[in-house]
Amino acid sequence: MSTHPLRRIILCYAAPALAAAIPTIPAHILLPSLYGDTLGLGLTLTGILFFIIRLIDMFTDPLVGYASDRMKMRKPWVVAGAFLAGIGIWFLFNPPAAPSGWYLFGWASLLFIGWTMFQVPYLAWGAELSRDYHQRGIISALREGAGLVGILLAGIIPVAMGVNAPLAQTALLGNVTLVAGAIGVLVLALFVPDILRSISARWTIDASASHQQSAFRDRAVWPRENQPVLPKWGIGRLRDGCKGLWQNRLFVRLLVAWLINGLANGLPAVCFPLFIRYGLGLAPADQNVLILLYFAVAVLAMPVWVMLGGRYGRPVIWCWAMVLAIIAFAFVPLLGQGDFAGFAVICVVTGAALGADLALPPAIQADVDDWDRYRFGQARTGLLFALWNMTNKLALALAAGIALPILGMVGLTGQDSGQNGALMPENDTAKLVLVVIYAVLPIVLKIMAVAMMWQFPLGLRHQLALRRRLARRMF
Repeated sequence: MSTHPLRRIILCYAAPALAAAIPTIPAHILLPSLYGDTLGLGLTLTGILFFIIRLIDMFTDPLVGYASDRMKMRKPWVVAGAFLAGIGIWFLFNPPAAPSGWYLFGWASLLFIGWTMFQVPYLAWGAELSRDYHQRGIISALREGAGLVGILLAGIIPVAMGVNAPLAQTALLGNVTLVAGAIGVLVLALFVPDILRSISARWTIDASASHQQSAFRDRAVWPRENQPVLPKWGIGRLRDGCKGLWQNRLFVRLLVAWLINGLANGLPAVCFPLFIRYGLGLAPADQNVLILLYFAVAVLAMPVWVMLGGRYGRPVIWCWAMVLAIIAFAFVPLLGQGDFAGFAVICVVTGAALGADLALPPAIQADVDDWDRYRFGQARTGLLFALWNMTNKLALALAAGIALPILGMVGLTGQDSGQNGALMPENDTAKLVLVVIYAVLPIVLKIMAVAMMWQFPLGLRHQLALRRRLARRMF
């Protein structure tokens, strides 16, 4: 029986993350303002529609996670989800001149449901590739690093090609996503084994090997006689799968902090194009440069956060990264019209903090999954990551549902702007509300998240002890 080098498998596993991240900028940053402002659908209606779409999408996460756990398959879900998301991207990123609310609702719903079918099993798949603390950090970093490279490409391509019009920019990035996604998903399907099916066939990663030499071995990490007992398949048994989750205080604590920090990140993301145009009076070309700068710094900072997290513990390093973002946001109210340089510095600092937000929390969640297996004796990685993804979507739904309708009600539209896109003097109230939503609320929310995660009791020493206990239980 052949041996598969873990390093090659991890690289192939991370490949689709690059393509999946390319539409992140359009989907989370550009589309709300594109449909609500540029295409004339209205900020209030657009915000409400995105809120409803996200809520519907959110409740598919636990179903997909539970189903992929029970069916013992990740790969078919990932491939099917990528196909559906691709269809949604084509229509959503190439809208007609005057799209209706139903057009946005229908194609955005298909995109986000397909995204769920892809992302939930994909994240769980990564957690199953290794039980080693350091390897998990590497897997998470490579996946999120590939995603950041994809986001970076989404910033580089419009700048390099001189595409500044929002509609042309989203269409270009949508087409690039479809090509890169087809290649990445094909590599994943051909070269990465479906872990749950591999376990049943007695294939696994040798968890007892050192983190430098771990490889897939012809030996099961979960021997048949010691595998956790799972309830039989059935949607009606989803409640049984969730039983005990809310007694897992570490999981609940991390999930609440992730929700709060997700909302703190979602509010500036939704408001970013509006803040560039109406708050600072900058041009679309400046917006593209600032987005590129933001994500370029995040890519460069990510290895540093991973290294620090491996040495001092991921929870405490994540807290310090959030503190860094708090300091940066505190200077936003001091910016004036046309202050490109000042806002660029803020983008550099918050971009550095983003690298920690993307790399560290999923790895902490994988460690919490080990605790859940040990404490409650159930293998429900897919369900845990489904709730994780569901919480992230709730944060994004709240961000769009809070920010856009409020800004629409206070009159933040193109009709209130001057020739260069800056706010007219009489609309100072709208500018103040924009600054509060963009910077002040995220500061308050991140302070709350830091308070939740400070002294989180699952660092390197605790996770190593947990792995030893799980190994004794299994063998």
